[in-house]
Amino acid sequence: MPYLDRRGRTCGFLDIEEKERSGKFLRRYLLLDKAAGLLEYYMDNPLNLPDGTEPVCQINVSYIQNVFDARKQRPKIEFCFAILANSRHYFMQANDENDMDGWVDSINNASKITVPKKNVQRVPKQEEECPGGYRAEIVGGMVVKTPIEMSDSDSEAENGRSRVSPSTRKKQALGLKPVKTGFCVKQGAVVKNWKRRYFVLDHEGLSYYKSNTDTDPIKMISLLDILHVKSYTGDLPRDNLFEVITTNRTFLVQADSPEEMRAWIQAVTDTVNSFRKECPIQRKGSIPESRRRTRHHSPDSRQTLPRHLRGTQV
Repeated sequence: MPYLDRRGRTCGFLDIEEKERSGKFLRRYLLLDKAAGLLEYYMDNPLNLPDGTEPVCQINVSYIQNVFDARKQRPKIEFCFAILANSRHYFMQANDENDMDGWVDSINNASKITVPKKNVQRVPKQEEECPGGYRAEIVGGMVVKTPIEMSDSDSEAENGRSRVSPSTRKKQALGLKPVKTGFCVKQGAVVKNWKRRYFVLDHEGLSYYKSNTDTDPIKMISLLDILHVKSYTGDLPRDNLFEVITTNRTFLVQADSPEEMRAWIQAVTDTVNSFRKECPIQRKGSIPESRRRTRHHSPDSRQTLPRHLRGTQV
């Protein structure tokens, strides 16, 4: 879902077809500034880019003529909508149905476009399991839904988010399915810069990779070392930031939206708590209950003392 940043701008990641009719969608950071009357997108969140970085594309909202559901025009692209501006169609792919509706409504409100409600019914949940999605058309006043069949290779080509790293596939083959995966932005340990990384949370730990196709993680944070996970409350001017506090370091991680931030915090917290219940951790320096003994001194215990320390019997 798009979210409002600290300046009141609508933000979020989408897949955008930069070259019209190329069929190639690239992950971009969309920013709608209603006060400035601008819709623009960047290679990444501007906070992660050098100061003064120009947007890849900038559209004056007063030039936007229409914003509409484009799944009929692009049946192989799920959650696709289009913006008609400057005699060109900008096709964009949202993350889900709610994300698409949120962006369409936000852009329509910013450009003051009034459009009739969609007449296409939403696909029931039990039918959403079709990997290729459904094509909805109105025939004779009736909504007709046709499954779109896609091969595994086509599915991965159409949607880069469906790709899974080889190491994750290996764990899945062994029955070790990840709890949560996705891209986030992480602050470096020595050089305090911010880089986009692919995170994988499983029942061993929280790992992050350079990309979702790498086989070996840059680092794996063991569940044993994670003490606490919480939203960031410091002075850094970044949205959707949370902290992974470990025994020797605090990791600062930025999610793509408030919903994703809360989902990561909840997922890591639940996984760590489950791990602690299954594998109780004994605090360092504590004495096991089985080894705790209460010392009882017999009346003649003083006989074991040195002769010069023994008391005088009365």
